[in-house]
Amino acid sequence: MKHIYMLFIALTLGLTAQSQLADGSIAPDFTATDINGVEWNLYELLDAGNTVILDFYATWCGPCWNYAQDGTLEDIYSTFGPDGTGDVYVFALESDDSTTAADLDGTGGNTTGDWVSLLNMPIIDNAASIFNSYACTYYPTIYTVCPDYTLVESGQASFDGHMNAAFAPCGNTISGAAPMLSYNGDSSSCGGGDWSASTFVENLGSETITAMTFEVSLNGAGQPDVMWTGALSNVGSETIDLGSYSTVGTLDYKLVSVNGDSWDAEDIVDIVGSDETNTNIQVRIMLDNWPEETGWEITNSTGGFVAGEPIGAYTGAQNQNTYVTTDVSLDINECYVFTMFDLYGDGLYASQWGNYVDGYAHVVSMEGTEAVDWVLAYSGASGVEFAELVVGMEATTSSVGISENDLTSSVNVFPNPFSDNTSLTFTTVKAGNASVVVYNLVGQKVIEINLGNITAGTQRVELDFASMEVGIYLVSLTAGGETSTLRVTSTH
Repeated sequence: MKHIYMLFIALTLGLTAQSQLADGSIAPDFTATDINGVEWNLYELLDAGNTVILDFYATWCGPCWNYAQDGTLEDIYSTFGPDGTGDVYVFALESDDSTTAADLDGTGGNTTGDWVSLLNMPIIDNAASIFNSYACTYYPTIYTVCPDYTLVESGQASFDGHMNAAFAPCGNTISGAAPMLSYNGDSSSCGGGDWSASTFVENLGSETITAMTFEVSLNGAGQPDVMWTGALSNVGSETIDLGSYSTVGTLDYKLVSVNGDSWDAEDIVDIVGSDETNTNIQVRIMLDNWPEETGWEITNSTGGFVAGEPIGAYTGAQNQNTYVTTDVSLDINECYVFTMFDLYGDGLYASQWGNYVDGYAHVVSMEGTEAVDWVLAYSGASGVEFAELVVGMEATTSSVGISENDLTSSVNVFPNPFSDNTSLTFTTVKAGNASVVVYNLVGQKVIEINLGNITAGTQRVELDFASMEVGIYLVSLTAGGETSTLRVTSTH
């Protein structure tokens, strides 16, 4: 269904997005019953002075699932909903009436997961009629409705972005205490040593926060509660120590009490170990059929950006099934975190959607032009899906930088694209052993030619693809102590 959905998105955004209700429109009223049997009326909530956020989604929608997993709307509902300050209501409206209760539970055949367990706000099923009354044309569509009945399409905004839409423009204020959590502790265990957890808390409410209680668990095992006392006034902030730990894994911390009242806010983070590497690494990515969904970054131990490409950087048909490499230099005896992002949440596992080629992502430790160790070796063909893939690194050994490869500048394949066969030419300045290896996009060797001991100068090799399937291949040439890799396309 993914390819159908992506085409649908492209068409609706490009051709019919203006049919959505314009910002400033009057929100249509509705009355609906959630899956727990509670009846809601939009205008009653607005008339009581509340801001209401409407999240129209479908159980099979990957971007909807990824945004839900991010927890932004869940955090808003916990902080400002009826169990928080009581100023904002959030509704999840499943708007594809062909889906089932099993799909909501994550057990059906048309779902990305267990929505009932993931979402903490009221879920309204079979909401296609409301979806249509709001002139929605794609999933997810997220509207923020002010107490004066006007709306704005707030979309998959950040927490702060939704707050900017929900309060000041709506003439609404945050009453009481309103703590907002964000993790700012260590994200990896450098060299297998202890790591420290902490959270940044900002009070967005009018009431001063004087006491908070956090429940903490690591890999499901309860840790001592963290008690904080002080004076956190409106827009005040504080970093709160959540403890030091020697085991990596999943840290789950919950804010359960504020000023003596029960609270419900939670943040979950994954802490990774660190693999040893040289100071020079190479990031190698084979993009799949949806390169616009892929991004990556390397951050240092303080969270500072070192290298990477944001989601959307590879947008364009020319990047489909394309092999890209990036060389990165690290500082000796420092720790880093490599994170790979996939907007849709299916990683590079493209073949599940039809006749598409899976991608892969490798991070390798380099000595000159040679890969000497692996930090990450992920293949979409493994069937592993992810929205974020994280690995820690510790640069323990100085390495020679990746020098300019004279061989690469001389390599040529012509014709390319080709049918049945093509010619590889290259020039090497050194005599020595040479070989050509051709890989398909799942990493299998399909051609291997040992050229033996060749003389310096220009060489020509015929490559026969007559028995190969149509598609993209990687040709790896080694000659004169150098290696060069390039992409070719067989069209027969």
